[in-house]
Amino acid sequence: MPRRIARLTLLCLLVFAASRAEASAGARGAQGSGEDLKRAADVLAKLRRLEAAAASEDPKSFDRTARRLYPGLFSSVSKLRDGGVKTDLTTAVALYESALRAGGVAADCARELRGLYARLCVGAGGERARLLRAKAQLHASWADAALRHARGERDGATLDTLALVRAERAADRALAEEALRELRELAAGLADVRLSENVSDRLGQIDRLLTSLPRDRAALPLREARAALRDGLYWRLRMEPARALVVGVASYAAEPGALPRLGLRADDAERAAQANLRAALKLINKAQEELGSVNDER
Repeated sequence: MPRRIARLTLLCLLVFAASRAEASAGARGAQGSGEDLKRAADVLAKLRRLEAAAASEDPKSFDRTARRLYPGLFSSVSKLRDGGVKTDLTTAVALYESALRAGGVAADCARELRGLYARLCVGAGGERARLLRAKAQLHASWADAALRHARGERDGATLDTLALVRAERAADRALAEEALRELRELAAGLADVRLSENVSDRLGQIDRLLTSLPRDRAALPLREARAALRDGLYWRLRMEPARALVVGVASYAAEPGALPRLGLRADDAERAAQANLRAALKLINKAQEELGSVNDER
């Protein structure tokens, strides 16, 4: 694990140790219009229905409730103003939807970079669907605290939750910056045709970072940049056997420089790789801009 990630726990503790009076900054995303707060409360109420269904003794209750609420929940949460409440509600909505599709797959707790998520994983018994629901419930509770604060509540539990959220937002920044660094380095390797054996390890580390991040405005371009680099790497790797292809006398069907089984030439693959690289670099820069905007809001 990179040293930057290892320092996240200390960073969070230092931020959480600040005065609870500063926790109101963590609720800044809830300081919108009354109509926006009403929409957020409506999304939160639907998430609570999912929580209740998940806690039901009926094993099919969660699936039935989720299928009634989706995809409408995505549309509802997308209409909220940008800020902390929207980030946590969007994250919860996405996590519950992922839980619906998780099936009986086991979770790998060792892959969780965030201390809070790792503890939730242990509590979920290593079951991926339960872990995703626990993460969703956590983010929903953070949004709930911000909404209570926006309504004027200043009890200890609300302020403590907002102080925790403030600390976790510092972790968000560190994780997002690490993901950006990893993506830039992978893009540089693709541009210089420096494909090493640890490409899959690097992609795995990027995936661990991305799954640790909330669904704020920086998350989407980061994920899309990862996908573009993956596609670029695919085409780059397909180029090499095509360029090295030796055609036998009887192999008239195979054209020198053609990609096996794909019917493409190596220069076609090169163009595809370069197009994906350009797209990835634009998305990386977009993510950098969005990360700056998200940090300003916080």
